[in-house]
Amino acid sequence: MVDRYDMLEAACSNADNYPTNLLRSLSFRRALTSYRDRLDEERDRIFDSNPKYALVELLETFDGQIDFSPTQCKNLDALKGHFQVNRKDPRCRHVFIESDHSRAPLDCSKEMFVYVMSFLQVMAPFMDLTFGFGKPLSGKAFHYASFQHEDYISAQQAHRFANPRLGRSGREIRQCYNLWSVERTDAGGPPWSIRQTAVFHSLDLEAGQSLWVNISANDEIKDRITDATASCEALQAESLHDLCGSFSSTLITHLVVFEWCSENWRRYISSLELNLREILDKVDSVPVEEVERALAVDSKALIKPLLTPASTWQPAGRGRTVTRRNTAISMPTSPLNPSVAPTADNPVTPVLMPSSPLAGSTHGSQPGKQGQGLVAESEDNDPFEVLREFSLERLQNLNSIGAALHTASLVIKLNTHVLMDQLEYYESLWEEAEFPRDIKSNCRVHLSQFSQQVRTIVRSLEMERARIETLMLLLHDGRALFDKFLEFRSIEQSKLFTANAHQNAQRMEEFTVDMHNSTLNVEAMTKSMHKIAEKTERETASMHTITVVTLIFLPGTFVATFFGSGLFQWDQNNPVTSTPIWKPGFFVLFSAICFPMMGVIILLWYLQTKWKTFRQCYG
Repeated sequence: MVDRYDMLEAACSNADNYPTNLLRSLSFRRALTSYRDRLDEERDRIFDSNPKYALVELLETFDGQIDFSPTQCKNLDALKGHFQVNRKDPRCRHVFIESDHSRAPLDCSKEMFVYVMSFLQVMAPFMDLTFGFGKPLSGKAFHYASFQHEDYISAQQAHRFANPRLGRSGREIRQCYNLWSVERTDAGGPPWSIRQTAVFHSLDLEAGQSLWVNISANDEIKDRITDATASCEALQAESLHDLCGSFSSTLITHLVVFEWCSENWRRYISSLELNLREILDKVDSVPVEEVERALAVDSKALIKPLLTPASTWQPAGRGRTVTRRNTAISMPTSPLNPSVAPTADNPVTPVLMPSSPLAGSTHGSQPGKQGQGLVAESEDNDPFEVLREFSLERLQNLNSIGAALHTASLVIKLNTHVLMDQLEYYESLWEEAEFPRDIKSNCRVHLSQFSQQVRTIVRSLEMERARIETLMLLLHDGRALFDKFLEFRSIEQSKLFTANAHQNAQRMEEFTVDMHNSTLNVEAMTKSMHKIAEKTERETASMHTITVVTLIFLPGTFVATFFGSGLFQWDQNNPVTSTPIWKPGFFVLFSAICFPMMGVIILLWYLQTKWKTFRQCYG
């Protein structure tokens, strides 16, 4: 006969191939191989390879003990030394594997984990729950819950898997499940965190030995179970001396975990409701009339033509004399000629437009009809202030609250399914013919109490889920109204931008007309200057003619003037044959007067030229 203890030691030596090394399993070989391969692929994500943080904690009570004793194993050798002691399994054993938080790897190595699973012969489907721990594959992992069991109740097959050295009869029930709960977090980030715990449990139906393996994201479950074993009489070591005591303690231990999964949901949902109503109350209390008035567009002001200086600009007429003075005055004021200041005859009335629809239109306006803009504003407050409440940030908050409500609803639904599956499972055991009669006869009251408490927890969760459904309806209606306000704001802002663009287009059109008028004025002025140039050309030709004639007659004029000055005189008695008589006295008088005057004039011209040169050089 093959010794089952030797087979177990061989399985532990081959722990790296877990769960293919299980001595018995209801899973097929291909499924076991798939679990092994996936566990090896995701070892870095699930387990912390740093030996500094490796820790597997145990809480055990053996036959003859009156209390539970804790044990900490920080490496694989410590685990082997603890499990390979030549003694039977404890009456009750709790194994705790934890992580720092819900997104951190488990604080144990893969070698320690598979050794524990191999020695305790944990069922393979427990791997589906283990894969939910460690670093998440994506930013937000989708929640998963499951309840599975393997029953080996038949007494005829039990002897084939019995292990007397460890006190294992081979007749047992196994189950694994995971539950979710919401807990307050002290770390940075959201104040609430949804965390899970995975539980494996087996109960020997002859020896009464119970095994619990708990994997969680913190030490909450460990603290609850440790406290319960010290305070609850049914969970104390003295109450586990027989099979009925072990079975009743099993039901109560389940309730410890069930109680954890049902706590804090009311507070968490109330916090979501508070955040939701903070946004929805502002949506419901919006003064709709004020919003409509703030965003109303005055169509009359929109189609009313703008009064600009273009109506006073006139091109130069045909009968108008163009001079330097009147051409400077007649130039129109335009964006391209800002240096021309408005005059009394040509006033400039600027038309102010808001830079954006949300900027208002009262800036720069004057009292009366001329100061009316396209947007009707309130007198005291900014009419657009109420619209700033409908921001994308608040819409994101609504979506975040909606996502949190959906997640909470899913988790509560998964929890209720697991709890009901658990309850139906234990109730179905009572229908099994080979289920121990001692448990059926002595633990019926405990099962009834267990059933009542489970149903109470389920009803509590369902009521919280009903609250969530109501809040989701409120959120749906509020978000629809919020979307309508955003749509209304977008439409009205588009109208305001359209009005602004219409006025800008109208102004550009009038500026174009103004520039056309300015071009006509410049063209008329150019024609006038052309006429002046032609007249100047004709006058220049006349001056050339006069100059030529003057040059022709200048010698004769000079000679006639010289001889007529009296410097030469003829004998009047014989004017034909006599020679002119020179009068030097007359010439001296002429020179005394003429040449000094010429010198003075030349000197004055010279001094004036020097003075101008000096001023240019020295300022």
